[in-house]
Amino acid sequence: MKLRRIEAIISTAIILFVLIIIHSSETRNWEEQRSYFLADPFKAKGLPFNFYTNHLLPLLLFASLFYVAFITFNNWIIPKFIAKRRYEQALIVSILAFFFIWLGFAFCEWARKMYEHHSVWLYFNNRNRVIPAIFFTVVFLTAYTLIKQGTIFLLKQKGNLTARIVKESLIAIIVILLVFILLMSVNAHFGPFWLIMSVYAFIMYNVDLHVILPFCTKRNYNLKTYLFVRVPVSLVAYIPFGLLFVVPTSINFSGFIVAWICVNLILIPITWYMYKQQVGNLSKLLNLETALDKSTANLGFLRSQINPHFLFNVLNTLYGTALMEEAEMTASGIQKLGDMMRFMLHENIQEKILLVREIEYLQHYIDLQCMRTARSSNVLVDHRLATVGENHQIAPMLLIPFVENAFKHGISLNENSWIKINLYLEAGKLYFDVYNSIHKKASNDPEKSKSGIGLVNVQQRLAQLYQGKHELSIRQTNEEYFIHLTLVL
Repeated sequence: MKLRRIEAIISTAIILFVLIIIHSSETRNWEEQRSYFLADPFKAKGLPFNFYTNHLLPLLLFASLFYVAFITFNNWIIPKFIAKRRYEQALIVSILAFFFIWLGFAFCEWARKMYEHHSVWLYFNNRNRVIPAIFFTVVFLTAYTLIKQGTIFLLKQKGNLTARIVKESLIAIIVILLVFILLMSVNAHFGPFWLIMSVYAFIMYNVDLHVILPFCTKRNYNLKTYLFVRVPVSLVAYIPFGLLFVVPTSINFSGFIVAWICVNLILIPITWYMYKQQVGNLSKLLNLETALDKSTANLGFLRSQINPHFLFNVLNTLYGTALMEEAEMTASGIQKLGDMMRFMLHENIQEKILLVREIEYLQHYIDLQCMRTARSSNVLVDHRLATVGENHQIAPMLLIPFVENAFKHGISLNENSWIKINLYLEAGKLYFDVYNSIHKKASNDPEKSKSGIGLVNVQQRLAQLYQGKHELSIRQTNEEYFIHLTLVL
């Protein structure tokens, strides 16, 4: 409300200044030759001439109609109808308002040149003053509203895609209007042509950049197929703009087509270049996001370490004690646990490790779990981990979450349980299968409400690190849980 009050005050001051200038300029020496020159066409038709009613007042009213249009649309139609989402009423009122303003322009021209036509209606299509005046009114009000609302929107938004499009639109509108004003001062025919073609080009630029090119890229279309999609769309979009250009200039059909071809020959390579730049920038952002996620994970991991040297010393002490007591199984378990912890501390933070080291870690983990279930005759753990060379690498800790999940949910010391693990390589691909039985958790089991966060994390890592190079299948029945992972190394 405060902004509109300021706009009303400024626009009123501007129109008063303009009216004073017009009055001062037109009344100066009005009794001299110019007055007689204005009266001659009237006298030639036998019509009376009055300087005020046939010249000065029509000029003042003509200028005032721009002010009336601005106040009507900006301070009445927008806040009363559009801001309240009463769009149908806003459309009807806008059409009526522009009709009466158009009628006012025609009346002013009729009052100044009634010696040419006796009816006001015949001046509706006057191309010297009436049509340009109503055209300028529509363009100015549209541009002013878009710039104002776009600026308000940008002040409230952050740097998302919508804000970027609005920002580009504001810049385009300002540039288009500046060039339009410059061309109108040179040649009145160049201005409308530039305005119509530039608006069409900007709309097609955004449609191409944000709709057509992403659509074609997603489906791996080649250049020929892309043009097959784009050309009809651009032609259909061009028809209303082309008609606006054809009607006032009386251009023929060939000129209509030539203008469309020229605009698109310039537009297509520009849009293609901007799209490639946009895709490149997006790829860099995704890489930075991946690196940031990795750094954040590593930092969190390092913060979670609780004096690892102290833990290793304790494990070494326990290992020595177990050997002294001839508890070979306990000593073996402690040694494997120590190896796993060293793996976690030193190799887990690397981007890639040898596949053989990942398999060793898996083997240690399975051995420790088998020690826990060794005395249970109803538990079957069958694992086959292929022997691989040292020429394959893998991201660390990709396989272990699936095995951890199997032992967590697949083992019950009171029921028949089984886990089957199979890992092998073939033609540069890693194949990894894990089967496990399923058992219902007891109501007092602390793990019952825990979600499979480990599996969710490993799926996210696979999507980031092996995009397009992995296939993960997960199936579940009432009795069994199965995962199959294929990984291109």
